Amino acid sequence: MIGEIKMGPIDDNRKEDLEKYYAEQSRDVTFYDIPAYWSDEEIFNLLNANVGQIEYMRTKRCHKYKTVKTTLRLTKKYEEIYKKGGVNVVLTRKNRTHYVRMFDSRWSYAEIKNTFRWQVCKRLEDDNQQDDCSIIRYFAKTYRATFGKIIRVNGIRYIILYFSTEDKLMKAVMDSLKTYKVGLELLIKKENDFIDDTEEFNKTLKWRNATTSRTHGLRMEREQHEGTPENFASSSRRQ
Repeated sequence: MIGEIKMGPIDDNRKEDLEKYYAEQSRDVTFYDIPAYWSDEEIFNLLNANVGQIEYMRTKRCHKYKTVKTTLRLTKKYEEIYKKGGVNVVLTRKNRTHYVRMFDSRWSYAEIKNTFRWQVCKRLEDDNQQDDCSIIRYFAKTYRATFGKIIRVNGIRYIILYFSTEDKLMKAVMDSLKTYKVGLELLIKKENDFIDDTEEFNKTLKWRNATTSRTHGLRMEREQHEGTPENFASSSRRQ
């Protein structure tokens, strides 16, 4: 499903506002992680009001999310974030905060996938009453993640964290083993792994290679001490 909105260049009559609040030139920026149930009109209004003045917007729905390609003049705030390589965008819809990612539209899918291939996932405890925004901020700051998002499967919340390097990911996993019980720590997540309808995280032995071997010894010691962790399912769908 593809939607398209064309506004054209911003009117020069707004030159004073443009110079005061927006970047000097338009950029082609693509946004990811926008929920598919948001209407194109909602997306346009939220981006236009918070991120930048939109000249062109194209949406494409893929399962649970929409990919949104735009040509826009970023606000000065987001222009600075963009120039520094930042990807986080905060949007508030119906009093709920959502985190989405932005990239240069010239990036290929392979480049984006490679940049965000270092991922971990954790099931959030049922008694955790914090809102999504607070949880993401806490975990991203504690484990120095580049980006984080909350997903829900049958009412159960999971957090997915993204890291810029393998070393940062491995440090986060090791640190989490010191805090959480076996099965509740940060679990390494391949890009094509997903949390299925049985509420189990894909943790197949096919990818338990050198990348995860550094945590294996510590996990084995804890499993022997605390007992066998819950079983995990295997799948190949993407999330």
